[in-house]
Amino acid sequence: MALAIIGIPAILSISAFWQEAPIREGEPSPRTVLAPDPIRVDDPETTERERRNAAESVEPIQVPDNEARRAIVQNVEDTFARIEQAREPSSGADKQALSVDEQVAGLLDQLEDLPPSAIRALVELDDDQLLVARAQAVEVAQDLALRSIAEGAVEQTKDQIDSMLAVRRFPDDVGQTAVKPILASALQPTVRVDEEATAAERDRAAAAVAPLQKSFPPGTPIVQVGETVTVVQMAALRARDLDGADPWLTVGRALALTSVIAFSMAFYLRAYRRSVWSSARLLLLLSVLFVLYALTLQAAVVFASGNNALLYLLPAGAFAMLTTILFDPPVGVLVTIPITTLVAFMAPSRPGITAFAALTCLASVPLVSRLSARGALRGAAWRSTLAYGVFAAILAVVFDEASDVGFAALAGLGSGILSAVIVNATLPFLESVFGVLTATSLLDLADRNHPLLRELERKALGSYNHSVEVSKMVERAARAISADSLLASVAALYHDIGKVQRPYFFVENQFGIDNPHDNLEPEVSARIIKEHVTDGIEIARTYRMPSEIVEGIRTHHGTTLVTYFYRQAINNAADGSTVDERRFRYDGKKPASKETAILMLADCCEGATRAAALANRDLTREAIADIVSGLIDDRVEDGQLDEANITFRELQTVRESFIESLCYVYHPRISYPELRPRATTVRSTQPSANGDETGKGHSQGSVADTRQSS
Repeated sequence: MALAIIGIPAILSISAFWQEAPIREGEPSPRTVLAPDPIRVDDPETTERERRNAAESVEPIQVPDNEARRAIVQNVEDTFARIEQAREPSSGADKQALSVDEQVAGLLDQLEDLPPSAIRALVELDDDQLLVARAQAVEVAQDLALRSIAEGAVEQTKDQIDSMLAVRRFPDDVGQTAVKPILASALQPTVRVDEEATAAERDRAAAAVAPLQKSFPPGTPIVQVGETVTVVQMAALRARDLDGADPWLTVGRALALTSVIAFSMAFYLRAYRRSVWSSARLLLLLSVLFVLYALTLQAAVVFASGNNALLYLLPAGAFAMLTTILFDPPVGVLVTIPITTLVAFMAPSRPGITAFAALTCLASVPLVSRLSARGALRGAAWRSTLAYGVFAAILAVVFDEASDVGFAALAGLGSGILSAVIVNATLPFLESVFGVLTATSLLDLADRNHPLLRELERKALGSYNHSVEVSKMVERAARAISADSLLASVAALYHDIGKVQRPYFFVENQFGIDNPHDNLEPEVSARIIKEHVTDGIEIARTYRMPSEIVEGIRTHHGTTLVTYFYRQAINNAADGSTVDERRFRYDGKKPASKETAILMLADCCEGATRAAALANRDLTREAIADIVSGLIDDRVEDGQLDEANITFRELQTVRESFIESLCYVYHPRISYPELRPRATTVRSTQPSANGDETGKGHSQGSVADTRQSS
């Protein structure tokens, strides 16, 4: 656990020391930061600019300028009043009317805005004509004053005076030469801007502009290295906690999280998985798996930086598979919790990846819970790969952008392929280094081409055949009571490997030779027989066989008696002398599991039934049942099963399985009739309906045929 508590935070915090340098507003950025997912933050600068534009787009609010309107009419009237005043005779005793030139000269200083020609044209009019011109001019001025003339529209309005004068009658064309200049000179804006109302309207227009936001799509840089950080960029960084912090703070958080996970798992293992809790080797293996997972997770986060869909490559399911194979399914399900928690810690803004890790782990456990062949592991790899792809696609739709579905599905398939590679590459190494017996290592040991089995076949063929038959019996019986049938059958294959040291001291290997025990004392013979257990343990350790297989060798005779030689010793003993029973008992240990208990019972039942079948080829089912029941009862009465966790109900199931298996191996066989010599032998070309089993279809067969059939 110490390895996990120290190693995992160290690994998860590696990137913090180059990715967590603080970024400050207004200063150059120490690193480039990419958006992990879509980020939207308020943009005050853009918002202010748009509000200014909205305010400026509001036209000034104009109100009528009555003073200006009156001034237009008044100016026209004043002009005509001066002209009329200029007509009056000069003051003095002799009042005389001024000439036209004198009137014009006198008006030039007063009417500076009018050209001399306009003044002359008006002066030359008689009084009636001047009155008509004045009335017409005042009417036009009043019409102009009623119009809303803005500051910039004065010149445009002046251009409209011609059309207004055209519909009126002025004497001697004075309208164009004199009235038009008078009106143009008097014309001025008739409306003015209401500054207060305009400012209020512009304020309302600016306020109507909602705050604008800036978007950072996934994978795009929020800020580049060396770029001065703006307010908006800083807000985006803070929205995803990407502005950096003290790297040691990340270390502390990772350490706290890992400690909680470790102590929680320790509590569970201590309460429900004592075999794992009590084994320092298995605890170290579990810690190594978590450290390897932390490395993989850190690599995935760095590799997928800025691309949410790439994180679906995370092979979380591989570690659930490894834990299930190396430990058991409950522990495989248990590790789903810390695996998912670490993903949430490393990618807090990506719930889809957290859900993906949880689903792939939970889906992987049942796929590898019961492996009985190499093909089963390959099948589990294919099924998990397809499941990962589906999970990634669905979660991309739920949590991410819909456009990422295809890429996420491909990444999920890649996760399945990576998981298969990791499991197949690391499993043999972990099995070997930590001495863990798994289904895959058992399948390797079950290979009949294993060097140790080949040696047993070559040196002790009878013992080899006996081991194969026992293996079949054990596998079938273990399956019937839901024990580990693969472990039991493999242990049965190796339980007699110690007989390769002295093969001919065992009856199954004494074909065509004298029994060497005929010339030995019973105690010596018993010692030789017992030594095949210790020899087997030594050979198994030399071949670095798993401890479970060694345990099968050690317990397959338990502490039972070597009955034959014990009885022989009693019969040979002098009157009054005693035989020490302990010298005739095996030095092994009693079975402590269902698998080793089944192996002990199958070993003695197969040997005894085979011996009975050699003596009586018409061995019946009842006879086999008596042999099996008697031997099992003897082992129970002798206390050989006291330490095994097998119930009487399971024992009865094992008994029935043994009887069934042995009946189909040592069933009664039909004796073939002897052939009598004949002059002509006719060979039958049609087999009988009974088949080869009865041999009745080969009454005319050769001697070789008869031997082969029997």
